[in-house]
Amino acid sequence: MFLIERLSNSIAIKVSKTLDLDAEKQEVLAYGAFSLLQTLWSVGLVMIFGYLFNVFWEATIISSSGALLRKYSGGGHATSPNRCAIIGVIMSVGPALILSSLPIVISIEYVYLYSIITLISSYYIIYKYSPVDSPNKPIVKEATKKRLKKASFNVIHILILVIVVLCIYYYRDQNNILKNIILSICTGVLWQDITLLPLGHNFITQIDTFLKNIFSLIGGEIA
Repeated sequence: MFLIERLSNSIAIKVSKTLDLDAEKQEVLAYGAFSLLQTLWSVGLVMIFGYLFNVFWEATIISSSGALLRKYSGGGHATSPNRCAIIGVIMSVGPALILSSLPIVISIEYVYLYSIITLISSYYIIYKYSPVDSPNKPIVKEATKKRLKKASFNVIHILILVIVVLCIYYYRDQNNILKNIILSICTGVLWQDITLLPLGHNFITQIDTFLKNIFSLIGGEIA
């Protein structure tokens, strides 16, 4: 059992004993604790590597916007929490390195176009594929699926509002940092959308297998 899984189960057991919860509620609590700890671990690693590569804000925004949508839409999974976190670092810091120089050389019109294409695509992908559950935690109830899908759309609506506000401020200040934030938000959403697609599942599986083989070669399985 992975460390994060052990911690989440331990938290759930202690809270359940304190509050006298039944086994079903304890399982829900353990799942919630696991999701929170995994998110904190993943975003924390992104922040560390983002700082080391001098793209702290870009990487953090990409990771956070994707994680916010992922909380409700689900997505493709690696087979261990740590490999999932490593994939998150790669797919946040990598694009951040590219985005860090783009706002200087591209116009706001291209930023708008990228945002519109990304968000419209996100509507379609969420409608068609969300929520994507985990093999270990399948979503059985239809009501739960509808609730998560609706919540995913609400996240997109919130991000659209944020982007519109940033665009208004950009017209006032002409600050390239604002373009960078918009690009980072949309890139986080785009990556999360990709993880909902069958092609995205296959891509994550390929990276997961590659990382598993690499760590096996250099001294053992990474938990």
